[in-house]
Amino acid sequence: MSAFYDRMQATATRLIGRYGYAAQLKRAGAPTGPAYDPQPGQPTLHNCTVVETEYSLTNRDATLVQKGDKLGLISTAIDTAPLMSDQLMLADGTYNFVDLQPLSPGAQVLLYEFHCRK
Repeated sequence: MSAFYDRMQATATRLIGRYGYAAQLKRAGAPTGPAYDPQPGQPTLHNCTVVETEYSLTNRDATLVQKGDKLGLISTAIDTAPLMSDQLMLADGTYNFVDLQPLSPGAQVLLYEFHCRK
């Protein structure tokens, strides 16, 4: 896209790489077997870099964010775009996405914001 957003994406990738840690996206494999008895396919793992962020005071228990939820950012330095159906494998376990939004001003994805839960 534009040189400005290219620089912003490079900065976001660099900072998430510096302050984040390695994680993996787990994507379910395509079902195999006959239509009347499909079997789940082997999941694929995609390496990514994430940085966890803190809850704000307004996002505490009794709101959309529950105790134990993870909020954070995923770098765009990944071989595939994350999907809501993916699972995020962090150091302390596997999480399902509650919300996943790309930050994409000017139609260029700079990073992904996530909210996930065990």
